[in-house]
Amino acid sequence: MFQPITRQIACPSCRQPFVAQIEQIVDGGRDPNAKARFLSGLINTVRCPYCGFEFRLATPILYHDARKELLLVNIPAELGLPAAEQERVIGSLTQAVVNSLPQEQRKGYLLMPRSTLTLQGMIEAVLEADGITKEMLESRRNKLRLAEQFFRTDPEQWQALAQQHDAELDEEFFTMLTASAEAALHNGRRDVAQAMLTLRDQLLSLSSTGQRLISAASEQEALIQAVASDLNAIGAQISRERLLDLAISYAQEDAAEKLEVLVSLARPALDYAFFQLLTERIEAAEPSERASLAFLRDHLLTLTQAIDQQSQAMVQQAAQTLQAIANSQDLDAAIRSRLDLIDDTFLSVLTANIQNAEQTGKPMVAARLREVMDRITAILQENAPPAVRFINELLQQPTAERARELLVARAAEFGRELLDVMTALMNELSMRGRSATLDRLTTLRNMAIDVLGDLAMQEDDSADGKTTSSDSDAKPAERQSGIILPFSARKRPRNS
Repeated sequence: MFQPITRQIACPSCRQPFVAQIEQIVDGGRDPNAKARFLSGLINTVRCPYCGFEFRLATPILYHDARKELLLVNIPAELGLPAAEQERVIGSLTQAVVNSLPQEQRKGYLLMPRSTLTLQGMIEAVLEADGITKEMLESRRNKLRLAEQFFRTDPEQWQALAQQHDAELDEEFFTMLTASAEAALHNGRRDVAQAMLTLRDQLLSLSSTGQRLISAASEQEALIQAVASDLNAIGAQISRERLLDLAISYAQEDAAEKLEVLVSLARPALDYAFFQLLTERIEAAEPSERASLAFLRDHLLTLTQAIDQQSQAMVQQAAQTLQAIANSQDLDAAIRSRLDLIDDTFLSVLTANIQNAEQTGKPMVAARLREVMDRITAILQENAPPAVRFINELLQQPTAERARELLVARAAEFGRELLDVMTALMNELSMRGRSATLDRLTTLRNMAIDVLGDLAMQEDDSADGKTTSSDSDAKPAERQSGIILPFSARKRPRNS
């Protein structure tokens, strides 16, 4: 992987000078994170620390992928470099790539980098090498134009326009809207992001594909809830014997989807001892049952191996991201350009590295990693919606009493939204298995329900001077969790 270079630049908005990191070589074959930033348009996007203005730096970029024997270069026209200087820059970047490769990988294509007129042309060349044809790109452009058409149309006319373009409102369209909203949020354009999410959520209920996705999400949610209920029925101390009994019952029901959910929720418990117990059951079973139990064992092994491989890949990606951030001279810029890669896995890897550095007597490394953690926490808080920031604040309270005091003081600011966001976060956490954070969040949500109910009754008392018996007996808020779509930004689609 190639490290960014540091350069002093001036903000085009406020003219203040500051130091920025610039990536001039993207090795897409060896650094998938850099490739993802490049394709999403985040590479060399910087934010001025003085005025907050965000812009993309114009700089020469060389893209390389040895597996595809692809070498592309773009020299922005606005730099106004003479031909001789362009050749020198291209030669320098190419030589850096060549020097990074072992001798057996230095092939003829490295001597002939292909120039592109624009950065967008380079991105399209990379996509084309990945099998994404010009027709696919044109289809995406058409979908972007359709989204723009909706934005220019009165929302009252969205239903008629959706019926007219129903075939074009496919899964790719909704994925594109979600990705565009995430990019806008990353760039600090919350208004644009919210407008895109509002459009998407409306169109989910107005289109055939959207209604199918809602139905599928509802079925998946019900499936997860059913398996979670079965696990909860076993109790807090889940024995391998009872877990095996549950897996066997799903196999007997021919409920393959339930088995997949069970493995995803209870993966840590499906260890060597569990499979040893299953093998003993197979050996002790009647001949007529052995084949089905052996098939179950093979199926469970396949599912656990798939989860483990995915987890390993996620950990490796997180480790690469952490290394790139920790080695960066500008932590904030490095973190902001990789916000989409910072998830629970990344934070777990970061925490583990901090603990390892402390335990192995590496105070400077531990201090640097703690600095990374502090900056990530601050930036995530800065980018999070107000309700999420408040929930994080609640989770950081040392006692339940302090959390309740904070809820009493501020819960009314968010109202029902606070419960909806808590529910969404609980759904996400429950899919990863039971955890202390999930238990704490469940307690906080129940506490929030009571506090919001008390506040509502106080308002009723203030308005009416009294509370009826039916009001006092009523539950303060809906306790059922709603359907949270994987692409819904924790919002329910509205019904037409």
